[in-house]
Amino acid sequence: MDTDHGLEQSRELAENMHHWLDLFDRDLGEQEVPLPQRPLQALMMLFRGGAIEVNAGEERIDDPQNIGESVEKLWFRVLFDAVEYWYFEHYGAPAMNAHGSAALKGAQMIRAAPFAIDVPANRIVLEEKGELSWMYFEDGLGEGEDAKAWIDNGPDLSKLDSEARKAVDAEANRTAEILRSVEFRRVTFRSDGDHEVQKLIQSTLTYLCKAAERLVSGQRPEIGPAWFDLQMANETALKAVIRSATGKQPHVHSLNDLLNSGQLHGVVFESSRISDWPKFSDMSDWRYGQGSPPGIAKLYSAYQMSLELVSACMSQIKPGMGSGFGVLIKYSPWSTKNALGEYRDLKNN
Repeated sequence: MDTDHGLEQSRELAENMHHWLDLFDRDLGEQEVPLPQRPLQALMMLFRGGAIEVNAGEERIDDPQNIGESVEKLWFRVLFDAVEYWYFEHYGAPAMNAHGSAALKGAQMIRAAPFAIDVPANRIVLEEKGELSWMYFEDGLGEGEDAKAWIDNGPDLSKLDSEARKAVDAEANRTAEILRSVEFRRVTFRSDGDHEVQKLIQSTLTYLCKAAERLVSGQRPEIGPAWFDLQMANETALKAVIRSATGKQPHVHSLNDLLNSGQLHGVVFESSRISDWPKFSDMSDWRYGQGSPPGIAKLYSAYQMSLELVSACMSQIKPGMGSGFGVLIKYSPWSTKNALGEYRDLKNN
């Protein structure tokens, strides 16, 4: 398909369908359908609502019950492209391209400066460029993965001495392993389990990622809230273990009390390591910009300790399946473009 011709065709079709798409998009918005999912659903609504019919040679398509059989045909792809064009014009590319799960946010200190680590939630192995890929769910790092490669805008590590490089390598891998282990338990949670435990696992991951974002932001006002995020990550991880074992969770904030209880249910973590943990009342003040929280160096040390405590907790929560299972992802057969945004060869369609 000629790119310029395809673009002009999409524009004209989108203009002709604007009043229908605007109407259906309001319905999809009320249903809180994510923007990247709306083009296909809006197209199906056009058929179901009788807004469009298709004559494809000898074939007349006006039965919405059989549309699913046509998603790989050229006429369907052309219509989808027009609807997708309307959405990109309506909401912009950044919102429409927000596919997939966001990276897991970690932090890495190099030469006393904090950097972000964007850990992919899953290991992706390309099967066919732009068309097929395997998505592997890992309880940690998978084959061939190197967390150093995920450090965002980091310095040239080759200029570090060997001991410093080893330290960065070990810390980056450990951070990625732990974030993946929490994510793995979140997504593989057993359907017959207590979903309040799953919510606590999700909260643990959210607080850990938010603490890392604040830590690497370079903004002094973010330090206090980052301490509070770490407190909550530790709390929710311990409460997840306790609830998983007992069916209920204590409504307290003391890490000492929660760790003592968690240790009764298998959490292996030395209590002395949290002996100088800040008071909850102090961290509550820091959360709102009050008081004087310890700086970046101590915050990073607390972050590393929190990762290890969370890891000790996650080891007591059995995931719903084994690590390393893969899913073959086939990119949208109804799109005129492949996953790389390139036009497919449609000559044989």
